[in-house]
Amino acid sequence: MSASSRKPIAALSLDLDNLWSYKRADGQDDWESLESYLPTVVPSILEALSELAMQATIFVVGKDAEIAENEAPLRALAEAGHSIGNHSYLHEPWMHRFSLEAVQEDLDRSEAAIEALFGQAPRSFRAPGFSVSPQIVAELARRGYDYDASEFPTFIGPLARWAYFRSANLSDEEKAERAEQFGKFSDGFGPLRPYFWSGEFGDILEIPVTTFPLLKSPIHLTYVHYLAAVSEPLARAYFSTSLRLCRWLGVTPVILLHPLDFLASDAAPALKQFPGIGGDTDKKRQFTQSLLRRVAAHFEPVTLCEFAGQAASRVTRRRALGAA
Repeated sequence: MSASSRKPIAALSLDLDNLWSYKRADGQDDWESLESYLPTVVPSILEALSELAMQATIFVVGKDAEIAENEAPLRALAEAGHSIGNHSYLHEPWMHRFSLEAVQEDLDRSEAAIEALFGQAPRSFRAPGFSVSPQIVAELARRGYDYDASEFPTFIGPLARWAYFRSANLSDEEKAERAEQFGKFSDGFGPLRPYFWSGEFGDILEIPVTTFPLLKSPIHLTYVHYLAAVSEPLARAYFSTSLRLCRWLGVTPVILLHPLDFLASDAAPALKQFPGIGGDTDKKRQFTQSLLRRVAAHFEPVTLCEFAGQAASRVTRRRALGAA
């Protein structure tokens, strides 16, 4: 944020979920081929953000960092100045149900893959599908992470899970595995502002993904695209109102992006059944950019890592890990 600007900041982040992880979520049997759209979608993301003069924190899946065809596009993200975070090793949204040993193994593998590709170990984490747990946070603190950004304070988790189970081709075993995916209704009572977790291994900053103040409905751009499939004016009004409320209430909006905010079914036909995916990639990217321009009209966009650095010296609220 420049010294002359009087606008508060907004934090940008992007979860770089790959084609194979979406296919796995949908119950498609061929996900294990690890089909990647990163060579296609990353240049589009880079161009779109460059046109807006914006940078983001990109949460990378460790397995993708090990695959040769992904090396060039992933390196390009860091070379363009975007910060890199850890999005787990194999993007399993039931990570909150892992044993401690499984959490440690996942972090060992994802950290090693990311460090090997980017030359630096990650110090920020977002769990896949917001599947955070006190055990995961405590392990992040033990490893010296700067912050976790996995909490998603919304009331609609059970409704989203019901809709997901209806549309995805999942076995009973897979549904049981994902029984807590998208969280509980009570998650909506969680805070929108950052706070520190305090535990045996010291403090670690928690930065929740912002939801609509008071209503606690999602405002991440994939959800806004879903609304736009019903009514684009409604989606624009919904998003703009959420930003105005954030500014009025003094909430720093943590804006979450996904690759499907820059990609439609014409470029990813295997995902045509996903809600809000649309059929025209150029139109979808333009809509995403228009939403980000609205962010810039109210706020000064910075990376989530930059925001974390600023917040760490100002946050006073603490929560004991044992109280989660």
